Amino acid sequence: MENISYHGTSLTNATKIVGSPNNVDVTLGKGELGQGFYTGTSIALAAIWAQSRHEGNSAVIKFEISESDFIQLNGHLIKKRNKLKKIWNDLIERGTTVTHKFGYDYVVSPFATVQETGSQLKFESKKAEKTLNNSKATII
Repeated sequence: MENISYHGTSLTNATKIVGSPNNVDVTLGKGELGQGFYTGTSIALAAIWAQSRHEGNSAVIKFEISESDFIQLNGHLIKKRNKLKKIWNDLIERGTTVTHKFGYDYVVSPFATVQETGSQLKFESKKAEKTLNNSKATII
């Protein structure tokens, strides 16, 4: 069994990320939780996100991380949307949405701006980057 999550992006970026080997770089991304590479548990949300930003050039990458590799990572859970919104607003006020890290390999949380049942995963460490780059990644 694997941990499966999805990353919406342009087809151009997807082609650069997926390869042999994969080429994920956790220092390039930014989002609600700061610097990192973001995936989510909802393929629909990843597809909609990609389509809304990369009209006609969108893609979704499916990442499959083995259970044995995933449990070697040190994770942090943000359970409540209101807690996430507070963190997000603090990062905006401090101007650190591009640089903030929590000090874990990955962070799991709800989405601040989307009321849906999926979760987002922010991979932020070099160890997490290596795990993603060693995972099975497929452009779908």
